[in-house]
Amino acid sequence: MCFAQLLHLEARASASYCSTSVGMDLVRVPFTVGPDLARSSAALSIGAPTAELRAAKLAEFHGSLGADLIGATGDATEGLRLLAAHLGHPGAGLEDLALSCTEDLALLHRGVLKAIAFAFPSGFRPTAKLGLDFATVHAPVADGDALREASGGISAAMSRPGAMFERGVWTLTSLPSLSQHPGNPRPAVSALSELYFRTEFQVIHALGESWAGFSVRVSMTPWTELSDEDRTLITASLSTMSPATRSYKGLHGIAELLRV
Repeated sequence: MCFAQLLHLEARASASYCSTSVGMDLVRVPFTVGPDLARSSAALSIGAPTAELRAAKLAEFHGSLGADLIGATGDATEGLRLLAAHLGHPGAGLEDLALSCTEDLALLHRGVLKAIAFAFPSGFRPTAKLGLDFATVHAPVADGDALREASGGISAAMSRPGAMFERGVWTLTSLPSLSQHPGNPRPAVSALSELYFRTEFQVIHALGESWAGFSVRVSMTPWTELSDEDRTLITASLSTMSPATRSYKGLHGIAELLRV
């Protein structure tokens, strides 16, 4: 299936990925892995973070794992200029941009990652992806053949003038922090009260000259704060995940706890 067909099948209103506070509309049965891109009118950033969130981002960027979280290639200068102008902070550097936004930020040129400032990554080392194209960045994704096959089309589409897309992903975790960097190992889970439902709302905007900005807004909701209906839906979706996807997401222990 080509990218255009996938985009048509996945077309949704821009509010579809944030219509509930915890993103339950992302959870589908059966669970599938795909591009799941929708045309969007969502802003690249909803604005400045709270003081608490900004402090958390700053602590991550200047902590022991900071070198993994923020960086840029030597040829990212023009793209960063365009990104700063797009976000309403002309002349700002990468860290200042990241601290001015609620979201984590990345910058791509023709689908190649040129800069990234991810204070709160989901199980990967962000700067290790610098210089890689869209398909290579997603090479580790289990059951991600459709995503990788569509990568060329996605890269071309995100570079077109005026392009705006969104998607969302979800997982479960026993690590309560917004950062799920692999250097922060997840605690072994022994009770449902230790679980968190994690979602990411992702937005892509073309910036011009084949550059694109990418943002990720992370949400974490304790399992105990979800409704019975939501927990049932998540469990049903998890029950349909392949062993490979469960391994990639680190969900085998959680699946056992949920008896699926």
